[in-house]
Amino acid sequence: MPANGCVYIQRDGVDLREVFDHVERDKGLEENASYYDVVLGKDTVRFYVMPSQEIPNHLQGFLRYIASLDHDQKRKDDTSYAISHTKVVLGLVTDKEFDENPAIWQSLFKIADKYDGLIFTYDSVLLPSGTILVGPLLNNK
Repeated sequence: MPANGCVYIQRDGVDLREVFDHVERDKGLEENASYYDVVLGKDTVRFYVMPSQEIPNHLQGFLRYIASLDHDQKRKDDTSYAISHTKVVLGLVTDKEFDENPAIWQSLFKIADKYDGLIFTYDSVLLPSGTILVGPLLNNK
């Protein structure tokens, strides 16, 4: 199964050309991109930008998921609070596994670090530092 992940960002806009050297986007400079194609190692991966009108419904479902986890309530509340302020969601699309190209894994953290975002992968929410906030990865520590 290919690598899967999203980055949740609390800023109004992102431009992955600020993070990576080899990036193409689908719109002109004055328009918000709907995706970015990023060269990572020998692979090109796509980061879709979720349309802003879809974010509120998406976040409602995501917050229900976080609430359903078997974790400390404060941990879930703190994570939900941060996620609820999301303004941009980037979804990773690739046919590679993280272990096939570690640069794909690292890219999630680079984006989250640049834009103070949170990463969602392996059904878990992580900080740019790699600290696991909630999800199954927390149980594997």
